[in-house]
Amino acid sequence: MNSTSGIEFQLRHSDSGENLGAAKDAKKSLNRYSFLLVPGIFGGLLAWVIYPPLDAGPFVAFGLCLLFLPIMLQLRSLARNRLNEDVGRLRKAYIYSSLAFAILASMLLLNGRLDQSPRNIVRATVVRKTATGGKGGIQYVLTVSSWRPARSTEDFYVSSLEFKRAAVGKAVRVELHSGFLGLSWSGNVSPE
Repeated sequence: MNSTSGIEFQLRHSDSGENLGAAKDAKKSLNRYSFLLVPGIFGGLLAWVIYPPLDAGPFVAFGLCLLFLPIMLQLRSLARNRLNEDVGRLRKAYIYSSLAFAILASMLLLNGRLDQSPRNIVRATVVRKTATGGKGGIQYVLTVSSWRPARSTEDFYVSSLEFKRAAVGKAVRVELHSGFLGLSWSGNVSPE
């Protein structure tokens, strides 16, 4: 062994230490950027509770894509050991996802808040009652017959009181709203 091999080893060791420090800084920076998603998450949950869309599936799918896109890109970058090189693109991914998420949440909130259309009451029959959850909280779902073409049932989250009052085979009244942006949402669901 010659004396230069020891020096090369020491230089490589020093470089890897610097890379570890840079990777830690990049992770901390990206963790701060991940907090940009929080307003969109809370806004989306608020819209979901106050003005639940009648066809929530596409909104939920889009919201989950916006939430997990930058996270999956960051995990991919970590797996490929390229976090330092990708940090700028990952920051942009967090910023654009958080903006799109906030726009989606705002759109759903404004759709309900600015809605001036008259409410429409439809009658439906309770097909099934489901209570799921545990100590953290129970969700009560009434599955009712659908009044819309090409659908057989509709699911509605209700309070425990409405859940207890509803009976399978009996009618319920569903309050519907057209939505300011044309996105239908449901109001109260009450047993008759």
